[in-house]
Amino acid sequence: MRNLTATGYYTSEIGIKDLGYVGNTPNKWNGVPDDVLKQYGLAYTEKELNECVKFDS
Repeated sequence: MRNLTATGYYTSEIGIKDLGYVGNTPNKWNGVPDDVLKQYGLAYTEKELNECVKFDS
């Protein structure tokens, strides 16, 4: 009974708001962090920086 109650609540409008679920939205990815790149001895090339990686906040 507890499982049915929880399922009913979290699939209702108020339950979804309580979870903070925003739906299927695209993520922002600003590339691999600098500290991780340095840890593995890697770096972005100029081409990658210009064409692929966007450092937006």
